[in-house]
Amino acid sequence: MAARHRTDAESARVFSPAQITAYAEARLFGENAPPGEISRIELHNGTLPSQLERRLQGSDLRYERVRQRNPREPIYRAGNTLFIPQFSGFGRRQRYEEMIGAYREAAGHHLDFASMELQDDPRRTDQSYENNAYDFVAGLFVPDSSYEGRRVFAGGGIADISTIIFGPAAAVAKQAGVRERGASEYLDAQIVDVGGKPVLNISYVYADQAGVIIDKLMREYNAVARSTGRDRDIGLYFFGRVGGLLPSMARHDLVYPTGVVSETDLMQRHPPVYPLRNVLASGMVNRGKNLNSTSVINETVEQLARARHKGCMSVDMELQEVEQAIARAETRFPHLHPYAGVVLYVSDLPLRSDTLAAELDSDRGERAAVGKIITHITR
Repeated sequence: MAARHRTDAESARVFSPAQITAYAEARLFGENAPPGEISRIELHNGTLPSQLERRLQGSDLRYERVRQRNPREPIYRAGNTLFIPQFSGFGRRQRYEEMIGAYREAAGHHLDFASMELQDDPRRTDQSYENNAYDFVAGLFVPDSSYEGRRVFAGGGIADISTIIFGPAAAVAKQAGVRERGASEYLDAQIVDVGGKPVLNISYVYADQAGVIIDKLMREYNAVARSTGRDRDIGLYFFGRVGGLLPSMARHDLVYPTGVVSETDLMQRHPPVYPLRNVLASGMVNRGKNLNSTSVINETVEQLARARHKGCMSVDMELQEVEQAIARAETRFPHLHPYAGVVLYVSDLPLRSDTLAAELDSDRGERAAVGKIITHITR
C-alpha cells in the first residue's frame, strides 16, 4: 500500500500567523513597551529578576518594568531593548525561544534576539535552575539555622503542612483566607486556611520546574518523616489551563486527567500511558488521558488529531513532570505517601482554531477548578 501523504492542513501549525502575533505580543510587550518601539530582546537564562536588575543598574542603563497585559516573569525595558530574566527551567527557555522565533517570522518583525547563558557559561545556567529551586524549598522548610536567610514565611516552616495547592495565588486567595504571604522572588507562595486547615499554595510552575520542585519537596518531607518516625500522606493538588481536544468540550469546562501520553511516543502504534492516580477524577466527566506537549506555538493539527485518535482528551505541558516526580517519590521514600488531585479548565480548543491567542472571557473555569480542590480538602 502506498504511503499516505500529509496534507498542508494536517501538518500546519495550530496557530495561524495572526494568532502567533497576538499570542506573543500579549506576553512580550506592554503599554510602555509597544512592539514598534522594540528592536531587540535578550533572554537571560538562569537569572533571577534581582540579579538582572543589579546588572542593569551596573550598566547605567535607564530601565523600567514593562506593564504587560499577561504578565509572568517581570520584563524590563531599556531604550529599544527588552530584558527577560528566565529562571524557571529548560522548558520555559524553550518556550520563549520558540515563541520569539515564530513571532519574528509571523509578524515580519525583524527583532534581534539573544538567548543568553548565565555568566556566559551553559553549565552555570543549567545548575542555576536546580539551585533556585533548592533555595526556594529550603526556605519553605528552614531545616536548620543555616537556611535562615532563605526563609519564605516569617511565621515558620511548612514541615507540619501536608497539603499543597499548585496554581496562581490570586485565584486561591479568592476562595481561601490567606494566613501568610511568602517572601520569594522565585515563586509566589502563601499559606491559606481551608476549612480551618493550613494549606501551602505555590503559584504556577512551568514544565520541568514542576518536577524539580516536587522532587525537592518530597526529599524534605522524607527527612521530616524519618526524624519523627511517622509516615506522611502528602496531598499535591494542581489546577491550571488545558487545551480541550474533544468535540464536546467548551471553554471553562473542567478536565480530570488520569493518565499522560508523551508527545515523543505518539508515533507508536500503542503509545504508553503513564498512570496518574487522580483523587479528584472519580465519577467525573472529561476524565482520561492527557497529551504532554513541549510547545504551544509548534503544536500541529496532525499531532493533536493523532493524540485524540489515541484517546487523549486534552493537552498540557506540566503533567508528565508531575506524574514522574510522584512516581519517583513513591519509589525513593517508603515513609511518604504522596497523592495527586488534578483539575484543569479548558482555556482553548486547538483543533477548532480556538487558540490561546484569545484570552478567556472570565475566571469562571478557574474558580470552578479551585472550588473542586477546596471541597475535596474539606470533605
